[in-house]
Parts: sequence; structure tokens; C-alpha cells
Amino acid sequence: MTTCTIPTGVIKNITVIDAVKTVNEALKIDKNAALIYIERVRIVEDRVILSEKIWLPKSRYEDFVGLEPEDFENLLYPFYYKKCGQFVSSAVEMLFFISNHIDPYLDNTKQENLVKVCRVAKNLEGDPIEYRESYGLAEKFSYEVNII
Repeated sequence: MTTCTIPTGVIKNITVIDAVKTVNEALKIDKNAALIYIERVRIVEDRVILSEKIWLPKSRYEDFVGLEPEDFENLLYPFYYKKCGQFVSSAVEMLFFISNHIDPYLDNTKQENLVKVCRVAKNLEGDPIEYRESYGLAEKFSYEVNII
């Protein structure tokens, strides 16, 4: 077993956006409900290893409105609970290998294959409270998650 380094999470952008049909469906919220959209990178040894797009139901995360990227902590799930009382107890993920996708944070070429991980995080009641798409370079890709 190899030792894993916990990546440093850096928020690049946070904004309130209008509903996104597929995201609202994944979150099981009203089709017109506003969302909080976050762009985040995960960094190891000064290199971006993951680029993340995160959508949150605005109604559950009202206290995030007006926050600046530097206001966020490294780990988001404890921060969700601390600021908004939203406790992530489980997550369902699907992993895909994709091509022809340029990610501005990964500095990849269109020819490079990426891994795309789609996650729906849920609270204790089983309600979806976060939808996330994470992208990483497929070459030498490894992935470990431990939600505690």
C-alpha cells in the first residue's frame, strides 16, 4: 500500500447561478432553484492534479453567498457542516475516461485522456446536497476517497 498525500484544495471561483437542468435533477431540487457554483483545484507538490466543478443547492448553503475564495478551508465537507450545518454522510460516484476536453486548470491538450468523476454527496437522510465533477489526467491517475 502506498502512502497518499492529501491534496491542497484551492477555490478559484464561487458564484450564484441560475438552475442547470441536469444538475438540479441530480440534486433532486426544483428545476428553477438557484445554485452555488464553485471551481476548485486540488494541488500536490505545486501541481494541479484535479480540477473540480461543484454545484450546491443555494437554499442549503445561503451562508456561502458573499464568501470569497480565500474564506474556504482546505477540506470542504467539514466546512459545509461548520458554516451551513450540511453534513455529508455518503457519496455515489461514477468514473469515466474522456477525450477531447480541455480543462483550463489542468493545462492539458485535447489529445490527452482525462478521468472524469461525477459525485453526488448525500446527507444523513439520503438527500443529495452536492453535485461535483472532478477531472484529472488519465496518465498515472490514482484515486482514493475516505469520507469520514
